[in-house]
Amino acid sequence: ESGFDDVKAASVASVLPCLKVLEAIEFRCSQTRVGDAGAVAIGNNLQNLKKLQQITLGFACTRVGNDGAVAIGNNLQNLELLQQITLDFESTRVSNDGAVAIGNNLQNL
Repeated sequence: ESGFDDVKAASVASVLPCLKVLEAIEFRCSQTRVGDAGAVAIGNNLQNLKKLQQITLGFACTRVGNDGAVAIGNNLQNLELLQQITLDFESTRVSNDGAVAIGNNLQNL
């Protein structure tokens, strides 16, 4: 695990609202100490990226659970221009319930 944690993820996420014309983003937090708080911060700051067409979020081998995954799904559903979404929650604390919630949130895209 690297020293990248919830506090650092939230700090990086806080600049996302300034990037309103961003069309693609790749955010890889795999094998870090990021948990739900960091994933929620990232998810909540995605909602302003209205021009986003492509997103990759990698959280493999982190401490992210259902709360973080659901926050990301909730906010991605509002990005109407999204054409490609890649989410990696392998070896995390996201359960089947979390995965189903993400799927339900994204079915309207």
